[in-house]
Amino acid sequence: MRRTNILNATFLVSVLALGAGQAQSEENAEITLKSLDGSVVMIGEFQGFEAGHYSILVSGLGLVSIAEGLVTCQSSTLDCTTLVGNS
Repeated sequence: MRRTNILNATFLVSVLALGAGQAQSEENAEITLKSLDGSVVMIGEFQGFEAGHYSILVSGLGLVSIAEGLVTCQSSTLDCTTLVGNS
């Protein structure tokens, strides 16, 4: 009985750790935002999505907020829709 409780606790901790790792990777995902005409491209670390704006950390510029309607979003690691939905 005690061994079963230890195994259950170990499993629970493992599942929680995996969930935390996924949240961490989503927050640090690199995304590319392109203007609708393709003339402007910004690549940065996804920070969040709020009130219809992407927040990304762009090297050399800092934190940038860009309206969703002005750009298309691409990510090689995650779907942008997933990133927006989890923010």
